[in-house]
Amino acid sequence: MFIQSCTRVCEKLCSQSGMCARLGAYYYDDMVKREVALGQISSEHRVLCVGGGRTPFTACLLAEKTGADVTVIDNDPAVIEEAHDFIASWNVLHGRLTCKYQDGRDIEKGMYDIAHIALQVSPQVEVKERLIQDAGCRKVLCRIPRSPVEEHYVDFLSNEDLETCCGKVIHSGMRMAGETVLFTPGVVIEENTV
Repeated sequence: MFIQSCTRVCEKLCSQSGMCARLGAYYYDDMVKREVALGQISSEHRVLCVGGGRTPFTACLLAEKTGADVTVIDNDPAVIEEAHDFIASWNVLHGRLTCKYQDGRDIEKGMYDIAHIALQVSPQVEVKERLIQDAGCRKVLCRIPRSPVEEHYVDFLSNEDLETCCGKVIHSGMRMAGETVLFTPGVVIEENTV
């Protein structure tokens, strides 16, 4: 819970200052570039980001870098108003970005082409399965914690689950996420480091 508590404090600071927000985005920028390449995300896609929190950096950067229509959701009602304010202060230049209170396990079929599951989403496995099977997402990207910090995250994908991915990117630097993996229904394992 220590890492999650620190993350909440940083998010709170970034949600209250546009300058802090843009500085905070540097932490995510390179990861999102790699994820865009892995998922081959473009302006033609409807993207769902699950677990945006009060500072949905990934959603903002995905919209900005791809021009895609991005919806970011979180199942914590306490963060939604701040997430709306954060998005408004971001001034997304490309794409469209919306935020709403919703659980990643309850997504209507056919609404999104690609989903991105944040590191802190729990239970990751169930959310991933629901997005593929029930919501019909053609691609699902999941962030996986680095091994030194795994114990701070619950219900993330197991090694057995990871064997069914069809691609991945490795993240370097001082990040909690060690890699992002891609799941595409019917396609299995293509080793890929972008």
